Amino acid sequence: MTIKSLNTYIDACILDEYAAKSFNEGYSLDVDSLPEHEVTNFLDRLMQEDTGIRELVMLKMQEMIDARLPEYESQDRFDRGQRMMRLSNGDQTVRGAL
Repeated sequence: MTIKSLNTYIDACILDEYAAKSFNEGYSLDVDSLPEHEVTNFLDRLMQEDTGIRELVMLKMQEMIDARLPEYESQDRFDRGQRMMRLSNGDQTVRGAL
């Protein structure tokens, strides 16, 4: 896929279907107003075409995973009966009643 084909996709599948035209303001479309399946399709195509955007999304996904790992690890250790836990990120936490 090329940028030209991505633009064709945007024109034919998104703008033709969902853009609103106002006499005074021209065309407008808020991505939040698109149906979920269109957002998903657009993201899929965009991630295939634009490696820069793909890398940014992957970086954000990794940050979100990294932020959840300590809590997840703590809960897992608590579920196994450990109270004082040293987490893989160097933190310590106490779970459960003393």
